[in-house]
Amino acid sequence: MKREIPLVTLETKRLRIVPMTYDAFLHALHDDTVSVEDKEAMEELYERMRHDRKKRFAWYTNRLLYRKEDGVCIGSISYMNSPQKDPDHLGLVEIGYNTQKEFRGQGYMTEAVDAMCDWALAQPKVYGMIAGVRDGNPASSRVLEKCGFVMTDHSERLALQVWKKLPGDRKPLSLWDRIL
Repeated sequence: MKREIPLVTLETKRLRIVPMTYDAFLHALHDDTVSVEDKEAMEELYERMRHDRKKRFAWYTNRLLYRKEDGVCIGSISYMNSPQKDPDHLGLVEIGYNTQKEFRGQGYMTEAVDAMCDWALAQPKVYGMIAGVRDGNPASSRVLEKCGFVMTDHSERLALQVWKKLPGDRKPLSLWDRIL
């Protein structure tokens, strides 16, 4: 029996992490007020979702980060794939995020990444987390480091660092799990 992954609002000490509904996601793709960074990420998410024949929307939707104290949106965060659509078929879920400039350096993204990783790692077929950081973005690397990620690879050609979080109590997916 297949389990549908629900759209769940996550909460941290200072944040509410709210997934966009399908309609809101599609609307934001065509909204000129959405930042260029967020729009690029959402377009990539949409393309990945279109090619996932199971349409696992909960894995592909953008999530907005709201401060609890005043409801201000301070950024966004997303899973960039479902564990079943990991290109290497290992059950790794990629995470991506963006903080609006005026809210950077205040620990919000560390809270959000921690919460998103905890939720993803509690789901079936998730073996670990992965993230890419462009060279010259030490703040993003620091967020991942604080959340237990380790830099495992670097591409000079792409100017990209690869970070992974592989909890010790996880076993790699079997071939059967990778196929399903």
